[in-house]
Amino acid sequence: MKLFLKDIISSFIPIGLISKNFNPVLLYHSLGSGSKFKNNVDHVNLEILINQLKSIQKYWKFVTIDEYASAKNKKGLTSLTIDDGYKNIIDESLEVFKSLDIPITIFINSSTLNGKIFWRDKVRYLIENKLVAKYVNFSNLFEKKHIHKFYLISKDQKFNSIEVEKDIDLFFSKESIILTNSDKLCFDSKRYFIKNNLVTYGNHTANHYMLSSLNKQEQYDEILKCKDFIDELDVNKSEVFSIPFGGDNSFNKDTLLCLDDLNYKKVLKSTNNLDTLKISNEICRLMPKYYEIEKTLKKLFLKKIIKG
Repeated sequence: MKLFLKDIISSFIPIGLISKNFNPVLLYHSLGSGSKFKNNVDHVNLEILINQLKSIQKYWKFVTIDEYASAKNKKGLTSLTIDDGYKNIIDESLEVFKSLDIPITIFINSSTLNGKIFWRDKVRYLIENKLVAKYVNFSNLFEKKHIHKFYLISKDQKFNSIEVEKDIDLFFSKESIILTNSDKLCFDSKRYFIKNNLVTYGNHTANHYMLSSLNKQEQYDEILKCKDFIDELDVNKSEVFSIPFGGDNSFNKDTLLCLDDLNYKKVLKSTNNLDTLKISNEICRLMPKYYEIEKTLKKLFLKKIIKG
């Protein structure tokens, strides 16, 4: 009943009121029409994307994430960010951004450019092919109680992400599972790095490991490897850092020290929330998955009001 009442109340909230107090900094991952992504919870098709962006443009102006992060007055501004560097961003959705004149920043994991398959896609492979139980029985890291929530457990900070990926690779080797080029869904060549006024590239670490699961040196190496890769490219570069997974538990004090050493002053979180108009080094983002983005904005705004 409480949920029903909240839905009723939120439906009466004008978007104009939200835009005077908060900003929806958008976070996307996979964008396109490919069937390979139909089971990917972070995938949004182009029809939904276009509807969402047109709705946002009625109330907010899209700027680059660096412009947003450095703005002294953020009222009426928003930004579009894309994590992980899926190929369909350039192959399919870029024309959408061009047609709407919306700047985007793509935060990449540089290891996929060295032939590696994104380790979260390895986790998805286990899930989609119903191999989780078999893998857990093989693994020395996980227990049977982890099977049903494996996607979440596999990125828990209690499990060092480096060790998790190594363990999955051992299982693949034992089962003679070889992921092919068609399983490489993220950027795997420099053709995806284009010089365009609307496109900027940023650091999302080398491998997208859960940084809080790593020691300080491991974290530093992850951030530096990606930074070094991007620095060599002839593209627009962001000075903002996108935290892998982006939750409050996804990073720690060591992360912030490493980022400061490498000159990253602003960080992006993925807390699925509206960003405030206050100046801060941490920027909250939301993942719009549904056709009518206004409903999402209204519910998040009401949640903010209730919490005070």
